Amino acid sequence: MSEITKESRADRAIACHNKGYNCAQSVAFAFLDKVDIDPETLFKVTEGLGLGMGGMEGTCGVFHLCAERAALFNMYQQSGQTKISTADLEKPNSKGTSYKASKACIAAFKEKNSTIVCRELKGVDTGKVLRACPDCIRDAVAIIEENLFPEE
Repeated sequence: MSEITKESRADRAIACHNKGYNCAQSVAFAFLDKVDIDPETLFKVTEGLGLGMGGMEGTCGVFHLCAERAALFNMYQQSGQTKISTADLEKPNSKGTSYKASKACIAAFKEKNSTIVCRELKGVDTGKVLRACPDCIRDAVAIIEENLFPEE
């Protein structure tokens, strides 16, 4: 199997988006090799995160996905890398670490694009598009890889 690069991961996400996947699904599928979840379930759990969480009123779906990664991206363990979440149902003790990783992703995107709100990114009210969906997807892939899967 060939090595997956940042560019090929971003290309995979764009190919999914071009097939009709929403932004969150596209980014999630770029990391399918990193999660212990079947494609159909991943597709289902990310479906409601598209269109700024269903109406461009909320956070861009790719960053809601980042914030919800405890349910998705934390389900991996390869090359000795441990998960961020401990999945301790009796004593939830890893929230702080998860929140810190989510905050880092969101801060990186905001620094680059000034907002994480879908409606603002698309320029719905102003007529000025700050960042098109494919560019947000590429940004998200790079940011998630850097913050959630560093140096594997």
